[in-house]
Amino acid sequence: MVSSKRVYWDSCTYLNYLKGNHPRHPHMLALLKDWEVGNVVLVTSALTIAEVLWVRCEPGQVRQTLPRSREKDILSLFDPKLPAELVLVELNRETAEAARDFIWKRGIKPKDAVHLSSAIEGKCDLFHTSDINLLKLTEQVGGNPILKIVEPTWESQQSMTEILSQVERKQPS
Repeated sequence: MVSSKRVYWDSCTYLNYLKGNHPRHPHMLALLKDWEVGNVVLVTSALTIAEVLWVRCEPGQVRQTLPRSREKDILSLFDPKLPAELVLVELNRETAEAARDFIWKRGIKPKDAVHLSSAIEGKCDLFHTSDINLLKLTEQVGGNPILKIVEPTWESQQSMTEILSQVERKQPS
């Protein structure tokens, strides 16, 4: 694997991807393409598996439920085929206590706090979300690394094999 970059997707990011009409959808597709070939590790909380079915991503928006007809699409995101790597962070005591601290110190909603503490537990570099309250916390939380919280943004990563293959094709025989 070329990149060990670990990207956290919260429930909003999964939902926005599945809806397919989000302005950042091309970035989500690019990241998933790199994920499927093993160039990036996707991380999320186990909570996301249930929460993605019924979530409100922006203030004033109506909660949306994904229909059972989308089950295959949803399952493919949480049951990847190798070399894709998905890290599901379990809600253990340490992660829950870290979430509780975010609630007390930052006034964050409980589920959002679980996502933040899960991203830190998962040693993520990036946290993708459309939640405006979480976006305000970019580079203010985390340990090593400091968590960069952004709307989904991704430039395709190439493996060294792909780069060498392109160079070889350009070489005159």
